[in-house]
Amino acid sequence: MSKRATFRAGTLAAAAVAAVVLACASAGGGRSSGPTLPVQLEVRNNLGLPTDLSVYAITRGGSRTILGDVPPATTRTFTFKPVSFSERYYLVAYRPLKRAIRSASFSVGDDMTGRIIWTLVPNIVGFEELDTDSTGTDSSGNR
Repeated sequence: MSKRATFRAGTLAAAAVAAVVLACASAGGGRSSGPTLPVQLEVRNNLGLPTDLSVYAITRGGSRTILGDVPPATTRTFTFKPVSFSERYYLVAYRPLKRAIRSASFSVGDDMTGRIIWTLVPNIVGFEELDTDSTGTDSSGNR
């Protein structure tokens, strides 16, 4: 096999591995069935122009769940129960007399997701897993 053919085969194999990794990550990376647990959803209203927000979680199909209001320059935490681990969501912050702010879409990976954090500037959604001790319980005593 020539060096060019070997390089091409290696590149194709690397691309295939990357595609599988991306598919697993976008699918949530965790289990996809069974009952879901509530997660904490933290919204950081750090907009440059102080503005009140009304925040909703919206499914890909358009079902809206109001999370609540976040005053200017404030961080609020809401409890959010996903419909399923495979459901895709995005968050929308409605502002008076301004265009709404929409997050990137995401799914809750599994029942170990403890908190979803949406920082409005620079519009990033992040995740924190539950802190568990050696007994298998989280910091609030839940298994």
